[in-house]
Amino acid sequence: MATATEAPASKTAEGPTQHVPNQREELTFVDATRPATNAMIALTGPANAGKSYTALAMAAGMGTNIGVCDTERGRASHYASLFPFKHLRMPDFRPQTLVRALAVGARQGIDVMIIDSGTHYWSGRGGVLEQVDRTTSASRSNNAFTSGWKTIKPVEHEMWDAVMAYPGHVIMTLRVKTAYELVTNKNGGVEPKKVGLKPDQRADAEYEFDFVGDLDMEHTMTVSKCSYPGLFESGERIELPNTETGNKIVRWLSEGTPMPTVQDYVAKALNPETTYEQLLALYRGELSQRGLLGAALFAPDTQELTTLGGLISRIGGARKAAADGNDHERSA
Repeated sequence: MATATEAPASKTAEGPTQHVPNQREELTFVDATRPATNAMIALTGPANAGKSYTALAMAAGMGTNIGVCDTERGRASHYASLFPFKHLRMPDFRPQTLVRALAVGARQGIDVMIIDSGTHYWSGRGGVLEQVDRTTSASRSNNAFTSGWKTIKPVEHEMWDAVMAYPGHVIMTLRVKTAYELVTNKNGGVEPKKVGLKPDQRADAEYEFDFVGDLDMEHTMTVSKCSYPGLFESGERIELPNTETGNKIVRWLSEGTPMPTVQDYVAKALNPETTYEQLLALYRGELSQRGLLGAALFAPDTQELTTLGGLISRIGGARKAAADGNDHERSA
């Protein structure tokens, strides 16, 4: 049990995250530059809109080692003769499993990761909503906000952190809740047409992506969000988006200033010459600002599943303890 001077293990394990920033540190504005970043793309649409095919077609123009986390009963494999890619049929829809799959993909050097689809990790069996319900039912309060969401929300955050910090391009497909409207056909008659509504994910999921394309039943993509100035306009329609569409996005992204990769930061953390103070500054500064602390990986020294932030915290803590021990021996 923790004493008044000893923090609980769950707190100390996070290392640098528990240090109080020096309030006297200066805040400095610097010249803005556009970094060369990875794409974060969402493709939404109803069933048979072509989400999986479009994701693979775009990915083929974005990298050479494509991976698919397949939640759709292995259906992505139907396109194996059209596109070269690594296939992982997901065993369940727990967010924790997706985090592990992303770490595996990073270790295998997959540079374009397709998550097909992200909807299952929200409303599928074992997804966020079901885990909230189960946790709530098992609690004494039976209150979703004080038990279910309180417990599962951090799990959901870890999943999104791992997705956004993946060391490669990410394309996530999302199902949409569908409805039908009556339209006039070419013969002048009226017939029902399937139309997509909001994506079946958490309400603010689209904020996590730089590019969102909405696919219709004719496989035409309408750009509903594009954070790449001058590349695509909001509302622009792209008929049968393909490899060139993905390549166009990657070319725009590659024009930015090259930035260190997750593997670069791992190598720096493992370098014995990197001090605790340097790791702490890296954790608080560059990695936090770039949103890379949640990058899922297997620690090179222990092979345990962790995050970039967790790895740096552990190594930094060990180096601080070693330095403090040396100081104690010198003063004895």
